[in-house]
Amino acid sequence: MTKLTGWGWVILAGLLSATPSFAQILNNQNLSGRYYFRHISLGTDGVNPGSFTDARTLMGSITFDGSGGFTYIGQLLSGTNAAVSQTGSGKYAVDAGGFVSLDSPLRSGAKVNARFANEAVVGSSTESTDNTYDLFVAIPAPSGGAVFAGPYNCMSLEFPGGAAANMRSTQFPLNQSAAGNLHDFSVYGHAAGIALGVPLTQQVTGATYTMGADGLGGITVGTVNNAQLLSGTRTLYLSASGNIVLGGSAAAGGHDIVIGVKALSGATNATWNATFWGAGLRVDPGAVSGYSGALAARGQGKLTWTKRFKALGAGVFDYTGVNSYSLGADGTGTVDLTQVAVGAAGNAFAGAAISSTDPGAYEIYFGAQTPALAGTGVFLNPLGVVNAASSAPAGNPISPGEFVTLYGTGLAKSNQTAAPPYPALLNGVSVSINGKPAPLYFVSASQINVLVPFATVGPTATIVVQNGSVNSNAVTVPVAATSPGVYTLDQ
Repeated sequence: MTKLTGWGWVILAGLLSATPSFAQILNNQNLSGRYYFRHISLGTDGVNPGSFTDARTLMGSITFDGSGGFTYIGQLLSGTNAAVSQTGSGKYAVDAGGFVSLDSPLRSGAKVNARFANEAVVGSSTESTDNTYDLFVAIPAPSGGAVFAGPYNCMSLEFPGGAAANMRSTQFPLNQSAAGNLHDFSVYGHAAGIALGVPLTQQVTGATYTMGADGLGGITVGTVNNAQLLSGTRTLYLSASGNIVLGGSAAAGGHDIVIGVKALSGATNATWNATFWGAGLRVDPGAVSGYSGALAARGQGKLTWTKRFKALGAGVFDYTGVNSYSLGADGTGTVDLTQVAVGAAGNAFAGAAISSTDPGAYEIYFGAQTPALAGTGVFLNPLGVVNAASSAPAGNPISPGEFVTLYGTGLAKSNQTAAPPYPALLNGVSVSINGKPAPLYFVSASQINVLVPFATVGPTATIVVQNGSVNSNAVTVPVAATSPGVYTLDQ
């Protein structure tokens, strides 16, 4: 571990944090109106990753009332049965940073650990105690005048018949050639029942599409054929912005999800430069897992994922890792052993596990850019509590004895740095973590570097900054026994 001294630490933390365009903090009112959604859930026997005993998929429209309640109307697929109409209601809660707790439309008593962004709501039921693993995606529905105008770069994950025998992940573009017709395109992907999962390419000709003014449509790629990577008809939803497409099959046993983002032009690695909420669903020979989290990309070919996992055989745990990525001009590329598409004017991404190096992995993930937050007076950004070394995005736990960086506005009247032993009061500023004073290394108007008291215990901690006699808003973050972060630049 390389030691950073003086201002070098502060400069590093600043470089690893993107500069946002500010909005206000969030609450239930921010999540309101009509959305299209798709929710896929795999029930297992609790032992075998390939044994799906209770596959369910729900799709349709969901309306949030802005006060913590929602209703939905849609179609439910269960096992190999044909779709049946289903309606329901539930509760939700949005915190100041955009973390959402949502009653699961698919599993009574479960909560979706979701995230709110302007382009989408995404999540997974990571805290449920049963042996189910899921992915929930909702996009704002157009009020009218929807126009399908590609190209869109799409990813899919499918479990035909609600079983693992023919599961598949694919990547493909969608672009209209004329009203109702799609340009010919190539599908790249792999399937458990084709060539032992080795990635293949399928050429598609004659595919068609429909799209109504309300954003409800579909695509048809021939008749269903499990010897092909992509076939049959899919319902397709278009987001209000026109940036996202979402859908999947409504046929009996059609447990799948398709997610697409509008393609970019002239993209490079530098294009992926923001913080995103994300969620995913994965099946591989060792486990089934669902996850919710956040991704930080800073345009340099590396990204940091912080995920809250629920995995078969491992339970619930937090994981933060760094991945390498490479993008082409249209926003498609790779993230380690997965294919990715960054698009929607840089506001969203979708990915799928397709690699000859990992033929047994079937996964889809999706993310949308986090809202930028701001407040008046002494303001601590609800998404601005990060590991001072790794700058892992929101949701990454803090730990006793860890140095963390706090971002906000009005945090101090001027810059000041302390020497060990670090004081609890610096330049008129103090920080409390679960009511205990935290030692301060550096304070400024927009950033504080602070040591988490060793007495801090979880599962959560509440942080408040006091500048003079004025307290900031309280921000609550998760706590873990360890949260590794290593400095690598000697300043």
